[in-house]
Amino acid sequence: MKDTDRQHLSDHFTLFEFTRSGYAIENELDNIPNESQIASMKALCRNILEPLRQQFGPIIISSGFRSLEVNRGVGGAQSSQHLRGEAADIVINGRDDANAKFGFIMRNLDFDQLILEPIGAVNPRWIHVSYTMRHKNRHNTIV
Repeated sequence: MKDTDRQHLSDHFTLFEFTRSGYAIENELDNIPNESQIASMKALCRNILEPLRQQFGPIIISSGFRSLEVNRGVGGAQSSQHLRGEAADIVINGRDDANAKFGFIMRNLDFDQLILEPIGAVNPRWIHVSYTMRHKNRHNTIV
């Protein structure tokens, strides 16, 4: 682990959590954000993840920042907000947990996108949530 990996983006979230990628490790790819992407991750932490953690306890990020190569490799959308450091996929523990966290974000936080994934699944496995500073957050939800 490099010293920069320990960099805190907020009180409870680190750069390492946002950049760790099994795909990047297996394929020897860099997954290193620039200062603008780090600023976006900090805003996401401050406005979405910290309030979510305060409400529900520890949050596990399964996918945060993705470099272009990592995003391509995992089949991410070409315009994915993960590329900008604006999105995180958070692990959920069943339908009740998903509903509680999804509902909390929807009712209480200023988000850009909120997606229960895989889309249309009977048993969703993660919530994709994003926050942007580039424009007004759209509050776009997909279940």
